[in-house]
Amino acid sequence: MDEQYTIGGNLRERRRSKYAVVTFLPRALSDVVAPLRERFDPAYNLVAPHITLVFPFDTVRPLDELAGLIKSETENEKSIQVQLESIGDFYPKSPVIFWSVRKNQQLTELYFRLHVRLNIPIPYKNFVPHVTVASEISHHRLIIVKEQIASYLAREKFHTESIDLITPLVSGKWVSVRTFPLKGYSDKPSAS
Repeated sequence: MDEQYTIGGNLRERRRSKYAVVTFLPRALSDVVAPLRERFDPAYNLVAPHITLVFPFDTVRPLDELAGLIKSETENEKSIQVQLESIGDFYPKSPVIFWSVRKNQQLTELYFRLHVRLNIPIPYKNFVPHVTVASEISHHRLIIVKEQIASYLAREKFHTESIDLITPLVSGKWVSVRTFPLKGYSDKPSAS
């Protein structure tokens, strides 16, 4: 029998899926960021404004298994107070301008715990939670764009009440496939 028609070891390989874990911004803050992202981020229409907790990863695990692992890690997690602060960037490593999130012990611990629970290598030891506002900005436009963005983004606070497991559609747009509620409000201080 021709090899391309045999069902075998690489059937699982063909079923690899890509996922990420994020917390989306509340609608009011999303509405503030949306026009800026539309103007300065070529990927603005592929995913709603969010803070990434687990960066995109490929897996052969079924969706229900992934959801069970995330649920077991988050079912006792309290709502997380997030404080959005100033504008930052990842230059020269990456052409990204972002709305920075104040250091937050609970968010950082969740980042590390989710990677361990999902058995995924931790991509960044120094986790920098943020909301991407602009990307693919040339170095010579960096300061101009940051000045234009800064006046729109004030310091804001919100409680994230859920996290989402997202996956890309064929079109490239990322959609939520599972939402995991966070229960109650945290009594942990937001700064680490």
